[in-house]
Order: sequence, then C-alpha cells, then structure tokens
Amino acid sequence: MPGFSSQRPEHIHPALWRGTQLARSQRPVVSTGFAALDRELPGQGWPLGSLIEFLPSRPGIGEIHLLRPALEHLSSERSVILVHPPYEPHFHCWVDWRLQARRLLWVNPKTQGDALWAAEQILKHNACAALLCWAGAPHPAGLRRLHLVAQQSDTLFVLLRPQAQAMHASAAPLRLRLMPVAQGIEAFILKRRGPSCDKPVSIVLNPARGTAPRPEHHEQHASLVQPVPAHAQPGRPLPALAS
Repeated sequence: MPGFSSQRPEHIHPALWRGTQLARSQRPVVSTGFAALDRELPGQGWPLGSLIEFLPSRPGIGEIHLLRPALEHLSSERSVILVHPPYEPHFHCWVDWRLQARRLLWVNPKTQGDALWAAEQILKHNACAALLCWAGAPHPAGLRRLHLVAQQSDTLFVLLRPQAQAMHASAAPLRLRLMPVAQGIEAFILKRRGPSCDKPVSIVLNPARGTAPRPEHHEQHASLVQPVPAHAQPGRPLPALAS
C-alpha cells in the first residue's frame, strides 16, 4: 500500500504502536502519583478498565501505599473494594490517608474460587472506583476472562498474586514485580505495551524511614470499625478461574 510504511502506527489504528515506544493507552488512566513510574507506563498512569497485576515479594511491603495517590483522585462517591486480603484492612491507616472510611468495603470469601467469582461480579456491575483482589494461581483462561470483563468497566482493577507467578504467562497488559527497599519499594515492570523495561523504578513511600522493615516483622492491623464481609453465593464455583 503506497505510503503505508511511512505512517505512524497510531495513525493506522489507535491500538498499534512501535515496539520501541510506549503504546498510547486506549483506556482512561489515573496518575500513579509518582513521576518516575508514570513515565514508564503507557498513558502515563494506571489504566482504568484493565487488569493490572502486582507481584509483591511478600504481603505488606507497601503495595497498597503505592496505590494511595490514585485512590485519592478517583471518584469520592464510589467505593474501594478489597477482596480476600491476607490481613484485616488497617482502618486507622485509611483515616490517616484522609480517605473516606465509608468508601472502604471488605469482601472476605472463604475460597480463592469464591474470591474470583466475587471480583468478576463486581467488575460486571461496574460497582466501584477501585477493586483490589488477592489470588494465588488462577487458570490462564480465568485471567483472560477477568481482563475482558474489566474492560466493560472504568474500575482501577489490581490483582495481587505471589511473586512466583511472575514465571507464568498472564493476560494482564501490565504486570509489576514489587520488592521492598529502604524508604519504599522498587517496581520491576515485567510486562507493558511497549519496549521492555530493563531497570527497576525506585519509589519513595516513607521518606522518614531509613531502612526497610525486616521480613519477619508484621504490623498489627486494626480491624475495620464496620467490616462488611460478603461471601460468594453457594453453588456458584468458578472452575475456569480456580487452579
């Protein structure tokens, strides 16, 4: 086709991009609040209506703190839902962040299959501003389904999985491995729409802290004042999602 090779890929179709450049996000984005990280992400922020994977080295290294700036900029009229977190949500930390306590909902299913089913229903109904779901090793077909249903929403959707899952393929367009360092975390971008990212992005979360917390230390978490446990309906398993 005459002139085809000279056209910029995004001029041919908005979903195309050169392998040497970051893609233009086809979804709305919200800034991460960290300039160095924004520069490495397509669209300069977290994509909404898309599956994002966090793979922390262990729970509680700052993975929720990493999302704090984005949560502040999402609609204050919509909820933030936590599904199957490893610890009870730290209510006092939420208050310290000046986020409305009434927005925080805690869904505490009994099994991973129930947790993934709950996440899918929440996304289908576009029921919240942000959804954080903790899961182990969902079936790849289940991950694809979660990404597809996420695209029907404008939710900031983050799936948190063990770091060992970084070795396995995923439908998530954006995947970050997170490691604790002094004063914050390092984010290794394992997958993005664009060239590979060879260097980690250093993110300062605690400027006053001189050293990272020891692995054996676990902070005591205060219970929510009004926890809202919600169990998936019996008889509604997700065989395609559970491993």
